[in-house]
Amino acid sequence: MLEVAYADRAALRHDAETQLARGGLFVAVDAAALPPFAELTLRLVVDDVVLEAPVRLTVATAQAACVEIAGDARAQLLAEVAAHTADVEARAGDKRVRFADPAEAGARENADAGGEDAGAEEPGAESRVDEPPGAEGAPARAADTRGQLSLDRRVAAMSVSEKVQLALHGQRDARQLLLRERAGVVQASLVRNPKMTLDEVQMLARSPQLSPETADVLAQHPSWGSSPQIAMALVRNPRTPITVATALVAKLQPNDLRTVAKGLGVRMQVAAAARKRLNEPSR
Repeated sequence: MLEVAYADRAALRHDAETQLARGGLFVAVDAAALPPFAELTLRLVVDDVVLEAPVRLTVATAQAACVEIAGDARAQLLAEVAAHTADVEARAGDKRVRFADPAEAGARENADAGGEDAGAEEPGAESRVDEPPGAEGAPARAADTRGQLSLDRRVAAMSVSEKVQLALHGQRDARQLLLRERAGVVQASLVRNPKMTLDEVQMLARSPQLSPETADVLAQHPSWGSSPQIAMALVRNPRTPITVATALVAKLQPNDLRTVAKGLGVRMQVAAAARKRLNEPSR
């Protein structure tokens, strides 16, 4: 069982609109011990409401899991979520995620209800709260799972807000995947990641998918904005707004400035700005 306990109904509605409505849910939890495409029960908990649906695991890593809701259960789950969240506005919020044995969840419910089995919880069960069922063979299966499930599948399952967080804090392998993203907010978040290297930023500045807002963020960045290499990449990229490109001409190295002034591979306004720069008396 994959249990997701929400801080409030607004957070549940947010996930319903951004993920559940698309047929799945992506959460940060260690799922490496589970086999690919494992059949699970998704348990959504908020306030005193518990909603469940059968799901299939599609991505399982040491950092995250993505599950696909069974087609015949999706409509009912969405209807139940809508009924319990109709009076709140969707808002991203905290949630606590863990894998649990269904029997453990049932024992806890009996305990809460004052049933006869209230004290029947297995000693030491609390220490296994975040451990997926069957974790005894975790090391070997974890290695197999990591080899079978790639990071790009996990990134593809993320919402834009999750990609933004990954862009802000992700390691190089994740950043390399996100460099292909077309969403300007994701690109701009990559620029703000302090781990970004010069070659990665140059790749972004040269990208045919570069968004105009990201070009502006790069040009204004305290470090990358003063880099002659980044300036040259942006000046030559047709996706860079003309006003940004012509302003960056002033940051080009002399050899690059002469190249741009010849007008090869750049827009005529940019070439004109480079020629004007070359003809200034100080030069």
